[in-house]
Amino acid sequence: MNLFDEAPSAIENSEGGEKISAPAPYAWREILAYLSRRRTPGLERIDADRYTRQTASGDVTVSYSVESTQLNISTTGETPRVRRLFGLDHDAKVAARIFTGCPLLGPRVVQLPGLRIPGCWEPFELCLRVILGQQVTVAAASTLMGRLGAICPGYYAPEIAKADLTQLGVPGSRARTIQALAQAVSGGDLLFESQPWEEIARVLRRIPGIGPWTVSYLAIRLGREADAFPESDLGLLRGAGVSSPKELLRIAERWRPYRSYAAMHLWIQPQLPDSGTRQSGVA
Repeated sequence: MNLFDEAPSAIENSEGGEKISAPAPYAWREILAYLSRRRTPGLERIDADRYTRQTASGDVTVSYSVESTQLNISTTGETPRVRRLFGLDHDAKVAARIFTGCPLLGPRVVQLPGLRIPGCWEPFELCLRVILGQQVTVAAASTLMGRLGAICPGYYAPEIAKADLTQLGVPGSRARTIQALAQAVSGGDLLFESQPWEEIARVLRRIPGIGPWTVSYLAIRLGREADAFPESDLGLLRGAGVSSPKELLRIAERWRPYRSYAAMHLWIQPQLPDSGTRQSGVA
């Protein structure tokens, strides 16, 4: 069984919104904390127990009920995005069983059961965030994302493709990567909602400045690949207590075919302080 082959959760319509089954255990607060440090400034707000997304038709809020083990969505019509964002389309229990006997991951699964892999609300925004996060801290990436939002409110690809990004505060090569991505989206080469991940990844690899780490990280949160693993990520190296990607890959062999789930455990628990990274600080 693949990590992402879980049957769709039941959806209930309620007055003014919808409810989606999210069976316990479900690590709601930890997932919110992870997303909070990577939110899109101006469009996403995350409180201690609630996610809010600004859309063209108004704000959408999502909360979790421990009693009913459901995600409560304030409006209708956003269920697919909510499912993707909060990782409801995979079976966390399958991966947890694989990690039970692992000295490194076993205790983490016990301490934090029900950890899901967060996706995203808007794929283009996630790609922007990951590119801006290359070789900087999580906090710095958030600052840069906020600057981009100030230059191009709404983060619309056609506007970003033509914008003057000299005030963004990134190297010229990174600004060109962002604009090449925006051009691919606005020109129709990247169709996030209809193309399979393999095609998306192929287009991304052609864009100068998007390397293996970026694609591997996006494979987890956007491609929803069960075994994607960005082994050069400093957060993973530190979480595993090793000094080289080669050594991390050796250890990670026992986590196949669920290395993406292992990566989330290494990233989230323990939460490491911001630090400069070898490849990126956004993971």
